[in-house]
Amino acid sequence: MYDFPVNIGTSRHENDIITILTRLQRIGLPDNPIAFYGSSSFRIWSSVAEDLGSLDIVNLGFGGGTYLSASHYLHQLLAPLKPGRVVLYFGENDIASDGLKAQTTLRHLQDLRDRICRALPRADVFVLAIKHSPARWIYRHEFDLFNRTARDWCNGRERTTWLDPNAGLIGENSLPMFRYYLPDLVHLNAAGYAVWSEAFRKTSGLLN
Repeated sequence: MYDFPVNIGTSRHENDIITILTRLQRIGLPDNPIAFYGSSSFRIWSSVAEDLGSLDIVNLGFGGGTYLSASHYLHQLLAPLKPGRVVLYFGENDIASDGLKAQTTLRHLQDLRDRICRALPRADVFVLAIKHSPARWIYRHEFDLFNRTARDWCNGRERTTWLDPNAGLIGENSLPMFRYYLPDLVHLNAAGYAVWSEAFRKTSGLLN
């Protein structure tokens, strides 16, 4: 009788979506947008355009984002932007919050990539590896499995680039360094984003 919403796991965070759409309507869009489409690791990176030296960057990050919710919001957030380049950061919440395995998360990534291909056939997509934050260290094995399998899949997919900007966040002891994280030990601080920024600037085709 009733048309219940599709189950997409973690909260939809409708307020974040409304905030993004309101901001885009107010400031307008660049001619050649680079979409940063991801979870709160993008949402709270308010200085991303400044850090990467590009006014073409449009931050579409929303709290609690997963690959499944990214597909849900694709035609509301990403497709209308018509970006030539898309940077994706999802996967942490899929595994740590929604309890998914690496293989299920990979299937959701593959589905999202297919949807982007249909909606934006000429867009180049950059897929970011999941970072190993201190608070989510217990998920490291599942994160590692996702990163390995997703990397291999992306490397065989046209117009899809795997990017792992996280090496500088790990110390010589192979453990995450707390100094790169906010007090919640999940999200990066300014120093952590500086590590990401350096990796992004070295990635061919992303910013130029």
